Amino acid sequence: MGCLQVKNFEKYNFKPQELVASIVRIYVNLSCKEEFCAAIPRDGRSYSRALFSQARSAMHKICKSDLAVLLSELHEKVKYYDAQRQQKEEAEANAPDEFRDPITDEVMADPVKLPSSGVVVDRPTIERHLLSDQLDPFNRSPLTIDEVVPEDDLKEKIARWRKDMGTGDSEDLQLSD
Repeated sequence: MGCLQVKNFEKYNFKPQELVASIVRIYVNLSCKEEFCAAIPRDGRSYSRALFSQARSAMHKICKSDLAVLLSELHEKVKYYDAQRQQKEEAEANAPDEFRDPITDEVMADPVKLPSSGVVVDRPTIERHLLSDQLDPFNRSPLTIDEVVPEDDLKEKIARWRKDMGTGDSEDLQLSD
């Protein structure tokens, strides 16, 4: 992938230093929310420890040392949640197949049965799917979220298994207002 270069920053009103500082401010302002700190390392597409280091260095270079310090504090929280996430992934690597969502291959938190196909998936998975396609992904029958059937017995089995494995709910935080 090539590197995009802007030759005339003023012409396009492109201010990369201000852009990075604004993004860092957003992260720092949200750092008081534990849910946000826990969500950062779960985003495998854009989280890396190196990016935090690069952003911190950039803040020092543009004389925003106060933001660099706050970003470092946030990064310490994020590293804690990243370690928890990794431990949970390792512990859940050998989960029984019946506990795994067939679409995401992750251990389910709220299993539901799709009425026409009979397949059990995690509620958040099917909710996301139904936002763009109102069909059962396994047999293409019409489907609404009101039609899914909670699998409470399986949910309890998964909760007991997680408790026995020591993985708990530390990453299953729900965003709250």
